[in-house]
Amino acid sequence: MNELSTETHWQAARGVLRELNLREAPQPRRLASGHRSSLPIVADGTDGRCFLLKYYLPFPAGTILPAGVRPDDYGRREVGFYRLLDSIDPERREFPAPRTIAVGPGDPPRWLLLEWLPGAVGPAEEVLAQEHVIALLQRLAAVPTDRLLGRRGFPLEHWDPVGYLDRIRAMYDAVLFVLGEPRWRHVQRFFAEAVRWTDGRKHVLVHGDFTESNIVVTAAGEPFLVDFECVGIGNRDHDFAWFWIHSSRHHEWKRQLLGRWFAGAVGGDRIRAEWGIRSALAYLAIRRLRWGYLTHGDEDARQGQNLALLDAALEGGRDLFPS
Repeated sequence: MNELSTETHWQAARGVLRELNLREAPQPRRLASGHRSSLPIVADGTDGRCFLLKYYLPFPAGTILPAGVRPDDYGRREVGFYRLLDSIDPERREFPAPRTIAVGPGDPPRWLLLEWLPGAVGPAEEVLAQEHVIALLQRLAAVPTDRLLGRRGFPLEHWDPVGYLDRIRAMYDAVLFVLGEPRWRHVQRFFAEAVRWTDGRKHVLVHGDFTESNIVVTAAGEPFLVDFECVGIGNRDHDFAWFWIHSSRHHEWKRQLLGRWFAGAVGGDRIRAEWGIRSALAYLAIRRLRWGYLTHGDEDARQGQNLALLDAALEGGRDLFPS
């Protein structure tokens, strides 16, 4: 998105704030959307309350989106999820997310106004603890998923080995040149085995982008989730795998977190959890490889790193899951 169009969208978002009788709050730096799908703006109300406006953006022509994703899916999905929360838990007594203040007009709505959750002051290493991560994952798994299904205009993601494989097959033309035929066949066999091991597990609510940047820990030490543009149902290990691989924490911290996630899982349950994590990581690696190839061709600087991640996920064992 070029500088001119970005400023045009900022002006439109500020126009929404004026209509809502809000004013943009001073921030040390502009907030950013991980998918570049929205402009998040902190705003002050006349009554002293603070809010977050998410102004959804159109994607520029030629933007490379994940396989199977349509440009307006992110906004539709997030607004749909907040509408669901408003119907089952409007005060957020059960689910740790911001309260909805207002939803913009249109289909899909161009904006969403939420309560602002100020985070505790300090580096993430001091604020976000393993207990917060595990507690949020448990809260996600406790949400009934039956209300999520069949909702009109809600493009629910399916984060499970069957869904991963469907997306990967849609990437075939782009990733075959990177993977080669032998590794591609290995990927197909791997996911067939992953489906066999994980089939029949109860689907849970999946955040879809469970990373440190989407977790807010308040000054009172309460953890909340934000940014539900990739929310869906499926593999209970997906969000853990996403957090674990994206985290830049010390190796020992991550090893201990893995041990806590596996705690109590023995025998077949432990094997199924490993397959759940491995399948999520294999999908992520292939998605990265597709994006790198379509964006940079053979000059993708991260191709070797993502191939290594894919091979580690395919093989499993101690290299991926240190004891």
